[in-house]
Amino acid sequence: MSTGVGPVADAHALDPDEVVARTGTDLATGLSEAEAARRLAHGANELGRPERTTWAKILGDQLRSTVVLLLLASVVAAFAIGKTVEAVAVLVVLVVNTIVGFVTELRAVRSMDALDALTRTVADVVRDGRRDEIDAVDLVVGDVVEVESGDRIPADLRLVEVNDLTVEESALTGESEPVAKVVDAVAAEVELAERTGLAHMGTTVRSGRGRGVVVATGLATEVGRVAELTRRTGVGRAPLQEGLERLGRVLTLVVVALGAAIALLGVLRGLSADEVLEVSIALAVAIVPEGLPAVATLTLTVGMRRMAREQALVRRLPVVETLGSTTVIASDKTGTLTTNEMTVTEVLPAPGVAGDDLWPTAVLCNDGDVARDGDPVGDPTEVALLHGATAAGLDWRSLRAARPRAGEVPFSSDTKWMATRNDGWTHVKGAPEVVLAADHPLVALAAGLGERGLRTLALARTRVDVDGDVLDPAALEVLGVVGIQDPPRPEAVDAVAACRRAGIRVVMVTGDQPRTARAIADELGMRPTAVLTGRDLARLDDDELRARAPEVDVYARVAPEQKLRIVEALQAQGEVVAMTGDGVNDAPALRQADVGVAMGLAGTDVAREAADIVLLDDDFATIEHAVREGRRIFANIQRFAQYLFSYHLAVVITVVVGVLAGLDPPLAGLMILWNNLVIDVIPSFALALEPSGDDAMDEPPRAKDEPVLGAGAVRAIATQGALVAAVGIGGYLLGLGPLDLATAEAQTLTFATLTVAQIGAVFNARRSTGSGFRGASSNPYLWWALALTLALEAAALTIPPLRDVLELTTLPASVWPLALGLGIVPLVATQLWRRLST
Repeated sequence: MSTGVGPVADAHALDPDEVVARTGTDLATGLSEAEAARRLAHGANELGRPERTTWAKILGDQLRSTVVLLLLASVVAAFAIGKTVEAVAVLVVLVVNTIVGFVTELRAVRSMDALDALTRTVADVVRDGRRDEIDAVDLVVGDVVEVESGDRIPADLRLVEVNDLTVEESALTGESEPVAKVVDAVAAEVELAERTGLAHMGTTVRSGRGRGVVVATGLATEVGRVAELTRRTGVGRAPLQEGLERLGRVLTLVVVALGAAIALLGVLRGLSADEVLEVSIALAVAIVPEGLPAVATLTLTVGMRRMAREQALVRRLPVVETLGSTTVIASDKTGTLTTNEMTVTEVLPAPGVAGDDLWPTAVLCNDGDVARDGDPVGDPTEVALLHGATAAGLDWRSLRAARPRAGEVPFSSDTKWMATRNDGWTHVKGAPEVVLAADHPLVALAAGLGERGLRTLALARTRVDVDGDVLDPAALEVLGVVGIQDPPRPEAVDAVAACRRAGIRVVMVTGDQPRTARAIADELGMRPTAVLTGRDLARLDDDELRARAPEVDVYARVAPEQKLRIVEALQAQGEVVAMTGDGVNDAPALRQADVGVAMGLAGTDVAREAADIVLLDDDFATIEHAVREGRRIFANIQRFAQYLFSYHLAVVITVVVGVLAGLDPPLAGLMILWNNLVIDVIPSFALALEPSGDDAMDEPPRAKDEPVLGAGAVRAIATQGALVAAVGIGGYLLGLGPLDLATAEAQTLTFATLTVAQIGAVFNARRSTGSGFRGASSNPYLWWALALTLALEAAALTIPPLRDVLELTTLPASVWPLALGLGIVPLVATQLWRRLST
């Protein structure tokens, strides 16, 4: 006899005796403890521990930013030429930004022992002829395991004995109904959901009892294979990350080019190396938006908190923004788009039978129950009948007590019916094709329900005892037919419609039957035009699948690796894919998707570990709120980025023009750095908190490759930057010329003028068209930010120690009207132009 320890391939296609022989076990005595220990040495029955994001990795990600590296180079250069104050100031900014980003990301990373929790199960095993309970991690191939209602299957089992055994497999296969298990072998090539002789690790026994032989453990199980697929799937970078990195690279090139130009100009003018380097550092500080990483991170953090209030827990910050560019939501059906609770949705009484007359039979010929806490007990279909009876006004508990069961014929997957004897009546429940006579008027109606994806049951009764092997429809008084389904979530219907209005395709990807999937898709308003099954997918190569992907709305009976292929095919078409799911079978696709969204209540730990976002209420509608939040965040990032870069462009133009004119720089380095901190961060954060517009979900998704600053934003930056620079340069030249101010006074005038101009520019950045003041009252943070900014700028100009550090000075009272008058020009000019151009 073989004593192999490896998994048994295609065990579902083998007879139980052959499986017993291949695993070298005995059904009566099981393995010996010594043999089990020998086999355990080849590997425990566990999936291993997923790789976690460490604090060191989070910190490294914060420090790898191009902007950060550029500013560090400026710090080194400043120290080298003795500009210690400037160097320390920039370094403090970098440290604060890094701490903010690090703490935020660290809080977002949640440690979940997902795969350990899945496998830490007690197993009822037979060894040395004795039944014993052991930790499931110690199971080996060949162990004989017994399971019963409520047990979690501890390993992949080839069943050898079953007694009304049904197993809930939706977490693995997507099948919405419990699967009735048998011991018969099936064809080797059948899909996972049809391997009725196997019980898979991580699934749950819904009813009955069974005995099986372990044929695979750990990573060799079906759930282990899915877990390994998940770990091999990399996590992509969010569009915002890519966009900010591109901006950083562009800024680096600009700094290097301008630095070289200024150095050449300085040499031609006879400046010393220290003077040239000092101007170059001031230019670098002027160009680089030090506050950008902090404001971007804080914006995403606020978005994360808003989503948490909407019951969406974010595990990776950048995906908050990615949601806003989502073009396809590939959604699991069971428990995501549907309630994951079987419900009676259709009742068809037989001719001449009152509608309420079928409910006594429905609850008496029924093994289901409802626990005190409301949880279903037994087969979900039977529990659905109990709820249906309650809705019809029947006190089914009292009825059962008044009419106790005197006999029964249990349900069998072969006969497809069951019967009970109560108070002189035999009550029958079963498939319409075996309960109804061929010419019964309900036959066609029942078939119609089946075509709509409903599970149908016929109910009948008779005064005659029913033999356990034979059912004669002619002897039955037919009461009616009920249609049962896992119905769509009501809120999901509205959410799907909202997504369609927003230009987002919703694609159903499920392990359920094609007919059921299409019916649910119709009810959800998805308007499916094409359905592909797992077998169809198996016949398509990757190129063929990519070609078909744009036209397919429903994928049914798919395996885990096929879900992954579907997401990859959609991404290959340029789609930004959000994948929702709750099962083990969804995990690889959740990891591959641009945004993985797992269900928090009904979802498995493996799915939650693989996802970027976890829905705490399992409500598909929450995804709509998350998409709306993502779009709001991106619009706000564009607002504050436009505001930031227009100011930095203005400062660069001001400094470069002054140097080209042979003058001292219009602004000192610490003046620039101070305003970078005050004007960059405070008003920008207020812009980042702008509420979402009413039309946020009426626009199509932005293109995947659309930069953070598109062509329109660049034009706005150039226009606004030029206007602000013009008034800054004008103030400097007027100060040195007609007003005959000293250089320090002229620089202070430039500082004050630019401050007023950029504060006013906040309203220009709020909206790209129309009045910048419209709706400003809805953002209270904006007014607090402006007040704080004005207070800090006033402090810089009036408090002597701070004023001296920044190299500012006092201005004559007669100069202030000029600074204020010049400062409001960009705001007035922009708002006037918008009014005239509409």
